[in-house]
Amino acid sequence: MKAVVRDIEQRLKLAATPADRLAALIELAHAEASAYRNREGLRAAREALQIARGRGDAVAICRALSAATLCHYQRCDYVAAVATGLDAIAAYADGDLRSRSGAEQSVALALYCVGAHDVAQSTARRAIADAQGGHDERCVAAARDVLGVVLAQSGQFNAARREFRQAGAVYGRRGDDTRVKKVTASLGNTYRDQGNVAEGWGRLPQARFYWKQATRVYRIALGLGEAEGDAIDALLLAGLGECELRLGDAPAAQISIDRALKAADDCPTLLAPCHLWQGRILHALGELKPAERAFERARRAAERLEHGDMLVTCLTAQSAIADQLGRFETAADLEKRAQEVAADRAALMAQVREQLAQLWDRYTGPAERDNPRAAA
Repeated sequence: MKAVVRDIEQRLKLAATPADRLAALIELAHAEASAYRNREGLRAAREALQIARGRGDAVAICRALSAATLCHYQRCDYVAAVATGLDAIAAYADGDLRSRSGAEQSVALALYCVGAHDVAQSTARRAIADAQGGHDERCVAAARDVLGVVLAQSGQFNAARREFRQAGAVYGRRGDDTRVKKVTASLGNTYRDQGNVAEGWGRLPQARFYWKQATRVYRIALGLGEAEGDAIDALLLAGLGECELRLGDAPAAQISIDRALKAADDCPTLLAPCHLWQGRILHALGELKPAERAFERARRAAERLEHGDMLVTCLTAQSAIADQLGRFETAADLEKRAQEVAADRAALMAQVREQLAQLWDRYTGPAERDNPRAAA
């Protein structure tokens, strides 16, 4: 992914006309977003938007807004994500259904993350329909990828895998190895999460089956190529390490997480879960103080995210190990903060859903009743 960004940046330097610069900026914004470099992606999208508005280029306006939507979503700034995405939907030029679908995809993810599950699914399905109407096979695949994520997070694992496989087939035909790898990682995540659910139900043999399936799929994805500093590799290796630990192989899990951290670069979205699992692995190996330091690093990374629930998980992990080390007052303070952050986040998400309901009504009108307020 870094090589792709460097190539686009070189084209940007050589851009001879405003139109060339605009095209390169939009491509750069999407590439930065795909690499979880959200600040850089937003910077490129904003410059592109300024040029596009000056030229009255509706297609470019929509595509720049779509890239910004994804960056806002990944930063957990869901109100900004949905507001920007809806602006992109409103701005799309007649016939540019691909850009409208792209905006709908990011809006669907943002809606899901604030608890508007039903409307997230309906928005993802609308994104598929728009992409099909625009006769853009790759955009259809991307929309199916988003629907798969929403379905998986809703516990509909078999349906999610069907969407991921259809998306992967398209990417494979088009020779898009990066997206094949990414969608394969998503397939692995469905097995991992299904195993976690089975464990919660007390069905350990079933859980182990799904974790083994997940490790098999993760290794297939890693076999498609690995590069230092690649966001997809970091997520793949973190998922692999989690499953290896759950299957009782802490040394193998430690190797996977160490590799994940090398690939994570300085991205808090990647660093927080990687350090969290690093701490859990060290804890399983009996190395309590190194585990505590890993949880501390996870917490610091989570604090850089906006409104994510990762911070609560990291604080709870820190509290538990402080208690085990006999630092009871510290443990109590961390637990109290975790409870406060959870309560604040719950209140914020309720407020966000209300704001999103108003934004949604602005674009869909009273005829569409499956809005975010109904899911609050």
